[in-house]
Amino acid sequence: MVLLAAAILGGTAATYLLDDDAILPARLCMGVPLGIVGFGLVGYVLGWLFGLSAGTVIASAAIVLAGPLVILGKKGRRAPQEDVARTRAEATRALRSPTRATVATVLFYAFMLFLMTRLLDRAFFEAPEGGGVFTGVDHNLGDLPFHLAIATSFVYGHNFPPEHPELAGTRLTYPFLVDLVAAMLMAAGASARRAFRLENLVLGGALVGLLHRFALRVTRDRLAALLAPLLMIASGGVGFLWLARDVDPAVDGLVGLLRRPTHDYTILPAGPLRWGNIVITMLIPQRSFLLGLPLFLIVATLWWQAVTDEDRTRARRRLLAAGAVTGIMPLAHAHAFTIAMAVGLALAVLFPDRRGWLRSLGLAALMAIPQVLLLASGSSMQSRRFLEWHVGWDRAGLGLLHFWWLNLGLFIPALLLALLWRGGRPVVDKTLLRFYLPFALCFLVPNLVRLSPWIWDNIKFMIWWHLVSSLLIALLLARLWRSGFKARAAAAALFVLLTLSGALDLWRAASDKIVLQIVPPEGTAFADDVRGATPVGATVLHAPAYNSEVYLTGRRTVVGYLGHIWSQGLDAGSRDEDVKKIYAGSPDAAELRDRYGVDFMVEGPHERAMDAFDDLALRGLPVVVQRGTYRLYRVR
Repeated sequence: MVLLAAAILGGTAATYLLDDDAILPARLCMGVPLGIVGFGLVGYVLGWLFGLSAGTVIASAAIVLAGPLVILGKKGRRAPQEDVARTRAEATRALRSPTRATVATVLFYAFMLFLMTRLLDRAFFEAPEGGGVFTGVDHNLGDLPFHLAIATSFVYGHNFPPEHPELAGTRLTYPFLVDLVAAMLMAAGASARRAFRLENLVLGGALVGLLHRFALRVTRDRLAALLAPLLMIASGGVGFLWLARDVDPAVDGLVGLLRRPTHDYTILPAGPLRWGNIVITMLIPQRSFLLGLPLFLIVATLWWQAVTDEDRTRARRRLLAAGAVTGIMPLAHAHAFTIAMAVGLALAVLFPDRRGWLRSLGLAALMAIPQVLLLASGSSMQSRRFLEWHVGWDRAGLGLLHFWWLNLGLFIPALLLALLWRGGRPVVDKTLLRFYLPFALCFLVPNLVRLSPWIWDNIKFMIWWHLVSSLLIALLLARLWRSGFKARAAAAALFVLLTLSGALDLWRAASDKIVLQIVPPEGTAFADDVRGATPVGATVLHAPAYNSEVYLTGRRTVVGYLGHIWSQGLDAGSRDEDVKKIYAGSPDAAELRDRYGVDFMVEGPHERAMDAFDDLALRGLPVVVQRGTYRLYRVR
C-alpha cells in the first residue's frame, strides 16, 4: 500500500506539469493512472535489468515519486501547499454553508464510490477458508485467469520481454502494464488477491472523479455533470423488458427474481442483447481498460480545455500535455491509444492550430514508438484477421434499427434530440458539436468494418462514442429538468429507461449472488507446489483450459485457452491437437514433447476430462508433485 501510494503521489506531482488550474482532488484522481503507468514503466526496465523483487519495486516507487518533484523544483513544494490550503478553505466553506449542489455532489461521490468498491471487489476473491480463485462476474471467468497468468509470469517467471502466458515462444501483444504493476505489488509482499484489489479500487475511485471532472468541464452544468457518469456506468438497452418473461408468480414474483437475477439484462450470449454494461463486460474483466479509460479522460479534458481556451500559449501547453499522456498509453491500453491518436488528428483538422497539434501528436508518436515496437517485435499476430467489411456490428441477422433499439433503447433517439434541439438555445453549441464529431466516427466505423478477430471486440472502439454521447444526453436531461413539471417528469422517466437495464446488471454483480469458482483451493495449493518444484523458465504441459492451475505458477505454457489466442489475432497452429495427442499416448508423443520443449506434464481434472486422455501416456514418468487429484510429472 505504501509503494502504491508513493507512485500515486508521484503521478499527482506530475500533474503540475500537465494542468495549471486543476484542484487538488482532481490532481489526485489524475495521479492514480499516471502514477501507476509511471510505476509500471520504471518497474519494467528495472525488472528486466535486475529481476522483479522487493528491492526493484521500492526503487521504482522512489523514482516515480522523486522524478516529478526534481523537475518541478521549488514549485514542486510551493504549489501543493497552496492547493492544500485552498482545498481546506473551500471544504470548510462548503461545510458551514452547504448548497444543494454541494450536497448533491457529496451524495453522488458517496454512492459511486460505494458502488464501484462493491463491484470491483467481486472481480476476484478467495474461498472463506482461504485459497482458490473465485469471481462474482460471469464475464470474468476467462479473463481473470489470463490476467493472473500475466502477473505471475512477471513475478515468478522473470518474463522480460514478455512472452504470451498461453503460447510459449510468442510475444505478448496484449497491453500488460496493469498486470505488471499487480506483479510488482506481489513482489513487494502482497497476495495476488490483495494486489489486484488495491489496484482495482484506486483506479475505480479515480475513474469516478475523472468522469465527473470531464463532464463538468465540457457541459459547464452541475446537474449534467452528475448525470453523465451515471448514464455511462449504468449503460444498457431495453433488456429490462425481459423481466416480464422471467418473472415466475409462483416463486415470489418480481421481488424473488430481483433477489436472485438469473442472467444479465444488457448482454446475452446468444443475442440479441450484445452491448453489455460497461462495468461488467469491460471494466471488471478487461483490467487494462480500467487503466486506459482514466488516461483517456485526462487527455480528452486537456483537449477540451485547449480548444476552448482563448489564451493560445496556454492552450498549446495543454495540447502538449495531452500528447505526453497519449504517448504513455500503448502498454497501458492499446485501444485508448489508437482512439486518442485518431481523434486527436481529427480535432487538429476541426480546430486548426498547426503548431499546437503538430507538437502534441508528434510527441505522442515519439513516446509511443518504443512501446509499440516492444509489442510488435517477434509477434505472431495475423493482421488479416482484423480488417473486413461487416455492417451492423454483432447483430447476427437482426434488422439494424431493431438491433440498436434492443441494445441501446432510447439512447440514440435522446442523442439525436440533444443534437437537433433548437427551442430557445441549442442543447449542444457549435463548439461542442465540432468536438463531438470525431467521436461519432467511433460509432460509425465499427458498424461498417470488423476491426478485431472477434466482432464483439468492436465495442472497444464504440465505447468512446458512448462516453461523449452520454454528456450530450445529460445536457438534454438537465435542460428538461429545468423546463417545468411535465418536462421534469419526462426527464426522470427517460433517465430511468436509459439506466434500468444497466442497473439490474450492476445489482446482480454487486449483491454477492454470483459465486463462480475458477480454481479450487486445492488447485491453488498445487500451483504453489509446482512453482516450488520447477525452475524459472520451465515449460509445463497441461490441458488447454481457460482456468488451468498452471496459470498461477508463472511457468511457460505450450498452449492455453484458444479463445484468448484467437481473439488476440494469434495463430496457435496445431498445438491444441498436438497436446491431445501427447495425453492420448500417440506413437509420436515423445517427438511432440521434444518439439515443444516440454519439461513437466500436469495430470489433473482438466487433463482427465480430455476426450482422448489415457493415463498410460504418463507411465514411466517420475512424479514430482502430488496433491489430492493433481500430479506433476517430470519429462526431462
